[in-house]
Amino acid sequence: MVQKKVSMKPVEKESLYIKISDSIYEYIRMNGLQAGDKLPSEREMAAVLQTSRNSVREALRILEDRGLIFIKSGSGIFIKEPSIENSTLSVSLGKCSLEDIQELQTTLDHQAVMNAIIRGSEKLKQELITIACEMVKLHQENIYSHILDHSFHSKLYECGKNDAIHQLIIKIREDRFVRRNNSDLENDSVWLVTIPDHMMLANAIWENDSAAALKAIDRINDYGFNLKPEE
Repeated sequence: MVQKKVSMKPVEKESLYIKISDSIYEYIRMNGLQAGDKLPSEREMAAVLQTSRNSVREALRILEDRGLIFIKSGSGIFIKEPSIENSTLSVSLGKCSLEDIQELQTTLDHQAVMNAIIRGSEKLKQELITIACEMVKLHQENIYSHILDHSFHSKLYECGKNDAIHQLIIKIREDRFVRRNNSDLENDSVWLVTIPDHMMLANAIWENDSAAALKAIDRINDYGFNLKPEE
């Protein structure tokens, strides 16, 4: 059975560049695009999103800055290979219940948080706080960004300096992202409630407060898993 390709959706004008970058991010994840795959051109994306090429270009700059794409002059826009090294090890999680996945993610996230506190440099911890501040700023405008959320957790795992945890938990989060976005019963605004906990987590890691950091990551994950059943 051929999977139906998911298209990009037109976006509203408020905080346009953030919403365009999120729409492109959703397109990438929902269509399972991998490193090296080519995105539509600026002109094509502008037409589908019903916006200007300048706005699309600004959104692409955000995605490029976050390390998700690269733009090759004269050739196009491509999905970027993750900076972490590839491994011959491949893991497939079949016949796992939501409870199994939640337990695995909680275990990995707890270790990632503790690693970030112990191993993270001041520079990386400050970058985590900076991303959290960006999320809070948008939160004040009642705007949630998948890109910033993805960037926050990627920076958290980068702080922890364990590539195995980084790769595995990102795959878990991406799988859950696709499952949720396949639902017609949910919209991005439901995630706004988690933004203060992201800020709490970043500050706790900066302050080496493991109890507060673990509490914050648990609140973020528990909210996501308990929001509604995933099919």
